Amino acid sequence: MPALLDKAASEMNWMFPTLPYSARIVYRGQSRTIGSGPESFHVECKTEEALRCLARKDMSDFLDAYVVGDVDIHGDIYGFVGVRLFVRENSLWRVHLRHRLRYWYARLFPTSIRRKLIAVSSHYDLPNEFIESYLDKKTRAYSCAIWKDPTNIAEPYDQTLEDAQYFKHRFAAERLQLQPGDKFLDIGCGYGYMVHMAESEFGLKDTLGITLSQNQVDTGYSRNLKLQHYMELEPRGQFDKIYTCGMISHLNKAEIRQYYKQLYGLLKKGGKIWTHMISPPADPAGLNNYNTISGTFSQKYVFPDHYQFPAHIHVRMLEEAGFKIKEVYFRYGHYGKTLRHWYRRYLDTLPQTRHMITPTIERAWHLFLTFASPIDGKWSILKQYLSEK
Repeated sequence: MPALLDKAASEMNWMFPTLPYSARIVYRGQSRTIGSGPESFHVECKTEEALRCLARKDMSDFLDAYVVGDVDIHGDIYGFVGVRLFVRENSLWRVHLRHRLRYWYARLFPTSIRRKLIAVSSHYDLPNEFIESYLDKKTRAYSCAIWKDPTNIAEPYDQTLEDAQYFKHRFAAERLQLQPGDKFLDIGCGYGYMVHMAESEFGLKDTLGITLSQNQVDTGYSRNLKLQHYMELEPRGQFDKIYTCGMISHLNKAEIRQYYKQLYGLLKKGGKIWTHMISPPADPAGLNNYNTISGTFSQKYVFPDHYQFPAHIHVRMLEEAGFKIKEVYFRYGHYGKTLRHWYRRYLDTLPQTRHMITPTIERAWHLFLTFASPIDGKWSILKQYLSEK
């Protein structure tokens, strides 16, 4: 099998020609090196088919092999996921056509309420003890925090995840100018910390948080949380302030216009809305969640039926819906640092939570919680919009 191993190394060296560190491909006691410089990691292929995935440059099938246990990653996992930064050209991050066809429907038609409920709950209704094991203990926010210094990723950490998540909520509440008499809505509320903050720190009496996770309703911070889809709310201009954080990533490509139109209908005249999302830049190669190695991996194993829209799509749809955009924030590095905190907690608690999940989830989460850390800043950018009706 040396010839196949040589072929795999040759193809990986071609695909990642500027890799500034070295990595080894190992199969049956033999190994080949790609890249240059100190070794960062090595991948152990346990099956011939896993090795063939590298030989044919099919990284999507290779990640599938990792998830089912036919590949092991040894060493720096951030080095492994970080090879994305050194691909020869962006178009090579596109998966083969057979991987893309499964998403044709979501490109053209909004997801049904039932399908969305199943897709979201498949992730968020994993055992609470598992999900909460890597979230902060104060807000239990499952979205990007805002850090004083997002570039400082060294351990011991310069700031706690709890403080950064609290600041994220407080900043949004202040930009929304929450007042005691406001009728407030949080769409995709998670465990409802923003609803709780509106009630306890700003004196609001009329609040509602909606989510598609029963776990979050049952164990959330407020009694005013409800299992409900955003399209089930009657758009009659009843809310003064709306907050939506991270939820937009759960929309498929065909839903975005429907979503902003619905938000506009829910908001009172003069009301304000805060939207918070991870968003990629516009990509000249046309890469997105439906055709890339990382995007389709996330669709398959982590967040089914989700999509990330570039900023110009959000701006256009907000304005076409009738909103006036008042403030825009682009924040680089914050998501990567948030994920590093989550991954550290995931590793620390995995001995206690492993029995709650499948081996597939355990392996998929290693990639989910690390991939955007080296990628953030160049591609994964936290973007926030304050808009008014």
